[in-house]
Order: sequence, then C-alpha cells, then structure tokens
Amino acid sequence: MKKRVTCLSIMKIKLSNLFFLWIILAPLPLLSQEESRVRFCFTGDLMQHGAQIRSARQYDGSYSYDTCFTYIQDRLQDADFTVVNMETSFNGPPYSGYPSFSSPNELALAIARAGANVFLTANNHILDKGSDGANKTIALYDSLGIPHCGTTNPWIILNKNGIRIAVLNYTYGTNRQVSRTSFPINFADTLLVKKHLAEVRREGADCILCCMHWGVEYQLYPSSRQRFLAGWLRQQGVTAVIGSHPHVPQLIEVQKNADEKIPFLVAYSLGNFISNQQDKIPRLGMILTFDVVLTASGTYIDSPWYEWIWTWRPVTANKMLYHVLPVSDPALYRQVVADPEDTLLISGTVHILRTYMNETTSGIFERRRYPPYERKNLYFGEHPSISTLWTREPVFTSFERSIPSIEDYRKRRAAEGTGPTGRPGPF
Repeated sequence: MKKRVTCLSIMKIKLSNLFFLWIILAPLPLLSQEESRVRFCFTGDLMQHGAQIRSARQYDGSYSYDTCFTYIQDRLQDADFTVVNMETSFNGPPYSGYPSFSSPNELALAIARAGANVFLTANNHILDKGSDGANKTIALYDSLGIPHCGTTNPWIILNKNGIRIAVLNYTYGTNRQVSRTSFPINFADTLLVKKHLAEVRREGADCILCCMHWGVEYQLYPSSRQRFLAGWLRQQGVTAVIGSHPHVPQLIEVQKNADEKIPFLVAYSLGNFISNQQDKIPRLGMILTFDVVLTASGTYIDSPWYEWIWTWRPVTANKMLYHVLPVSDPALYRQVVADPEDTLLISGTVHILRTYMNETTSGIFERRRYPPYERKNLYFGEHPSISTLWTREPVFTSFERSIPSIEDYRKRRAAEGTGPTGRPGPF
C-alpha cells in the first residue's frame, strides 16, 4: 500500500512539474482567451515618372516629396506595418522616369516619414539601372533601417505582439536582365516559392503573406495565371496574397470558414499608389488594411477593408503638384479639391470602380468616414485622441453596369515623362 501511495505521489509531482514547464514555455496567446493581433496596410505601385521628379525639384536644386503623402499619412501610420511596392530604383543623378526609372533618394525618405516601414523590391523596374543601381537602391533602404524583401532578402519575418509574420515577394520578370551573381531577385517560380515557404516555417513563422508582382497591365480582371498562382499559394498554406503591377485595381477574393473567420484573402492588384499616368482608371488605386490574428487554434485575417485613393495633380504657381488623396468620401475631398472638373472626374471614376468591386467582390468592405461631423478629422483641425468611427457596410448599386474596356496605355507612356530630369530646367 505504501509503495502504491509513493508511486502516485511521484506521478503527481511529475505532472505538476510538467504543467509549470508548459506555463513557462507556452506562447502567450495559448495561455489566454485573448487574441494577439497585428495590423497591416498595403499600398499599390509607388512610381516616379519624369514629371513627378521635375515637380519635386526645389529652387535650390534639392528635392522634396513630403507633401505627396500629407493626406494619406494617417492611414499609413495607423498600421503596425505599412507595406509599399517600390517600383523604381535609386541610382543617383541624373534622374529619369519611364522607361528606366531612377529617383531621388528623398522619395524613399519621404514615404518612410509618412509611415511606410516595409519595402517590396521584386518588380520589373528594380533592374532599370542594372545591378549597380539595384545595389545602390538596397543600400539606401538598409541605411534607412527599412525591412525589405524580394531581392537580397528573399523573405523577412516581422515580429510584433508575439506574432511572427513572414513576408515574401516575387515578380514575373524584370525589364533588364543581369546575372544572379551580380544581383539576386525572386522570380515567381513555384519551386523557389516552395523553398522559401519551408525556410520561413523552419524559422517559426505563424503566418505567411505573399506579395506578387504579376498580371496583365491595365486589365481590371485577373489573368488565368494570377488565379492559378493564388489558388496554389492557398494550398501551400499562405494566409494572404497581395498583388501589384497591372496599374489598375482588380477584384479581391475573401474565403471564410464555418466560423465566419477568414483563413485566406487575395487582392489581385491594388493599382497605383502614386504615378503620372494620365488616364482616369490608373489614377485611382486602393489601400488595403487588415489584422492578422493569432489564437490557440491558429491565425486568421480580421477586419479587412479597402479605401479608394486618387493621384491628385493640382497646379500651383505654374507648377504641377502630386498628392495621394483618399476619395471614398466625397465630402472629404471636396473640401480640398476646388476645381469642379476635378471633383466630377474623381466621383465618376470612383463610381465606375465601386460598381466593379460591388459586382466582383464580397466579404470585404469599402471604408468610408461617418458620421459627417467626423469628416473634418482627416484633412483639417485637431485629431481627437479617440479613434474615429468608420462604417464597414458595403455599398450596393441598384443596377448593373459593365465596366468599360481599358485601352492599351503603353502607347501613351511617352507623354508621362521620359528621359533625364536631373539637370536644371523649368519646373
């Protein structure tokens, strides 16, 4: 009898020790019913045509871009991580626009000050100035302390609030070819992607976000190749896929499980973030925001929303300026945009793409400011210490309208800014 009691006591002691060991080693989310979450914001293509470079040039020969992001910076700063597709290079003067981009370093500094803290580098313009220009670009990002992926860093893991989120970035190709020994770049090869997925899982990633530079330029609907890769990435366990390159917004697909949670989301293209592309559809892009949530049962996406942004180009003192302007709420931008032709162009373009999104996308809402007395908090006045109230209700149209076809904008790119712009000249 004594022997049996002794054995039971020893077993209790061992179980007690195991319990305390689990308490020490278990991740925080597993010890509590509370969730850990991290907020992400994604933008589309940050481009820099020749006219934009000329606009940023100051009278003393320096360059300034801070005003480009004045109206959008509160959105960028609200997220834990704001991810920007940097579709240019920073090779130093002489600066140039399309087709071989090289921008002033001040552009990268300005978007970082505005709130961007993750840069994507795998796109078709990263090698516009060859491997030397690409290496200078990466050196600039490193000097700013901005995490980046897609080239010299094939992937990164971001750690916040106890969640380890892997970010991967790939491109369909580049406009200029160099040897992989002179500059590495992630091409959208499924074998390479699979290799990287295994690497980030070995590093303990709780969630994987994959950013793809893909698709057909100026097409509102994703290609069969985009759809195939999105489905394949879903099968590989990726939580979200964010697309770039078409220069126009494309639809967003949200998958929900039986508990109405979102295990997977794909945004095929967010369009342009800022550019000098002339036609109305490429001037309207999206920012996409969502939370990555970690619980004892795994990770999922929560509270996804998008908001329309417009590349506004007012002329002041005979000089064209460039601003990223949120335009989901007309009561907001009409306080800033004085020209009636501009407001009509914005509202008409928003209507076209809002109709498109309502017809093709579900499970994610457009973000609009509401109620009216809070609208002033975006552009003017003091920002309150409490969070403003936003609706996440979808906007439904009472009719169906087909989306007008998008012409081939490649023929018009010469007018959007080419050639060197580093020399003194008219603004």
